[in-house]
Order: sequence, then C-alpha cells, then structure tokens
Amino acid sequence: MNNNTKISDKNFRFLLIVIPLFLFSCTTMKYGIGCSKELRVTNQGDSLYTEIQKLGLEAMKKNNVPGVAVAVIENGRVKWIQCMGFAEVKSRKPVTKETIFNIGSISKVFSAWGFLQLTEKGYIKLDEPVDQYLTRWKLPESQYDVSKVTLRRMLSHTAGLSVHGYGGAEQGTQLLSLEESLSGKTKRNGEWVTLISEPGTKWEYSGGGYTLAQLLLEEKTKEKFADYMKKNVFQPLGLKHTDFEWTEKMTQTSATAYDTSGRPIKNRIFTEQAAAGLQTTVVDLAHFAELSLMADPRQLNKVLKPETLALMEQPVLPLSDQGESGLGYRFMNYEGLRTIGHTGENEGWSAGMFLDLPTKNGIVILCNGSNGDQVWFPIYQSWAKRMKGMQK
Repeated sequence: MNNNTKISDKNFRFLLIVIPLFLFSCTTMKYGIGCSKELRVTNQGDSLYTEIQKLGLEAMKKNNVPGVAVAVIENGRVKWIQCMGFAEVKSRKPVTKETIFNIGSISKVFSAWGFLQLTEKGYIKLDEPVDQYLTRWKLPESQYDVSKVTLRRMLSHTAGLSVHGYGGAEQGTQLLSLEESLSGKTKRNGEWVTLISEPGTKWEYSGGGYTLAQLLLEEKTKEKFADYMKKNVFQPLGLKHTDFEWTEKMTQTSATAYDTSGRPIKNRIFTEQAAAGLQTTVVDLAHFAELSLMADPRQLNKVLKPETLALMEQPVLPLSDQGESGLGYRFMNYEGLRTIGHTGENEGWSAGMFLDLPTKNGIVILCNGSNGDQVWFPIYQSWAKRMKGMQK
C-alpha cells in the first residue's frame, strides 16, 4: 500500500468512531418558523441528497472537518436538511438541526438587513455621507474624499475602505471597543480603517466598512448592535437560534470548532460582529435563505419592505475582476452558475449560502472546521450541476 492510500492506526480508530455517526442525518423534520403552519421537509426520492451525503462524507474525512449541516431549497421552500458527523468529536455529539455554527462573513448579509432597516426608519439615507453622523470615531483625514463614503458604498464594498477581514479572539477574551478596532488595535494585523482609494471608483472587499456601519447603527439607535439586531431583525423573522452574542444557551448547543489538523479550538468572538460574528443553525439560515428568495411580506413581518430587499439583491457599480456586490449580498459565479449570497470563513468554521434567484432555489452549508471550504465546495458543485441542468 503506497503513502497516498495508507490509513494510519490513529485515522482508522477515528473512522471506526465517526462513520456510524456520519450516517446520522435530518432526513425528515418539522418546523414552523415564520410559517402559518408546520412544514414537513423530506429527501424522499431525491438523488441529490444521496450524492451530497457521499461527497460530504468523503470530503469531511479527507479534510479533518468533523461536522456538516446542509439545507437545499427548491421553489423558495426548504426541501430537505441533512446533518452529518460530529458537533463535538470527543463526546460523540452529532450535528443536528439545532447545532449552532459561526458563519463568518455571511454575517454581513444579515447585518445589511439591519442597516437597510435604518434607511426605512429614516435614520439615514443610503447616499448621504456617513461621517457626519459619527461622534465616537471619525474616519482619518485622507487624500481621498471622506464625504463620498456612504452606506450604499460600504455595504457594496465600493467605499474605498481598508481592512479586508478580522480574526476575532478566543471566547472568554476581553474584546476591544469598536473605536479601538477601527483605530487598528486588533492583534491580528494592526490595520486601521481608512480610505485607500477614491470612494465609488472600484470594488474592494472591506470588512472594515461593515465595522464602520456597525458603529453608525449604534450611534443612530443608541443601542448595542447585537441587541438591536436581535430585537428588530431576528425575533420578528422568527430566527430564534441566531445571535451576534455567544449566549450561555447557544454555547450549550454549539458545535466545537476544529483547526486544519482536526484539533478542537475555542470559539471565536468578535468586536466586529457585523462583519463576521454571527452564530446560527442550519434551520435559521435556511429560513433566512427562503426569505431572501421569496420576499414574502407576511414572513418579512415589517422587518424590511419587499422592494428594499429587491434593491439589496441588485448589483452596485462599479464591479471588478475580484468581485461584485449588492447591499450585503455578493454575486458569485462558481462553476459557471451565477448566484447571490455569501461565503464565510473564520478559524474553525466555514459556511456558504448560494441562491439562484430566477428559479428560487438555493443551498446553505455549515461546517465546524477550518478546512470547511474543501467540504462545502464539492457539495456546492453537485448542487450547481443540477441547477445548470434545470436551465437547459
């Protein structure tokens, strides 16, 4: 047996424990979030379910990712949810539909709902300079025009702002204030939020823009960002297991995060919650995907108007070879299929949400491993193949 096919004793023992639980899946479930009646979600007769299970198990084993949760949406409604592997390996706790995952930069899409709600309430206009509303922290003077930094541009990564992303801190660590983060006191890179190009002239991904928008929301509402989002977005939408804080209850049902070698690590917490700090379940994320696809005013429950959501799902110019965004939502073109949504990567976590607006279909995938992108991508490929087949 050559080195490429040999399985070590350690890996063999791991497989003996893991494989039986990998076969655990949420093939049938009930939930009534945001619905007038309970929905039954089933994989009955769907070859995609079996194919994704096979691909998922292979990729999980190969890439040291213990657990995955997948939801497939068809015609604007969840068709089935599948849960594979472990939320926590040592205790052999399986992933279930109630398991909490951090979703990294998919947080930005949820955050954008809160920011657009500010515009509906008249707190701010999309194309007004944001700096005029800030008192706790101001953008540094620059050779570029600070007055051109607007909420529309911050949410579409066209504001010319720095700081691509954030690493967070281990749970239990004392976090920086928003002002300290914006000033570059983060341990990861010491990068402060400032203008690095003329606003409105290029697409350049900036988690820093979302941190500035987080400060803007707090300044305008006089509330903490996490509290505002829970009260004004998550609760009205019926997202009962979604929060920017690691509450004690959420910690009890959370998956454990695992690094690239499959070692458990502490959960990450973030000052920069709007950019990367959201926790949720596959059920809540799948329902959020349904809302994004259908914009049903009865389910939106006055959180946003359908026309506001439609605006968020339109591209904002300029775009570039590196990306194209709406307001919160990103446009992606993996495997030749144009979707909207987002992906998310934090240490120990990886996730993807892909929505095909013309067909009202989608897929969401949550992983509790740093190599999770190596797991969700083949799963996405399988789903994308079906979507392209439907377009012919």
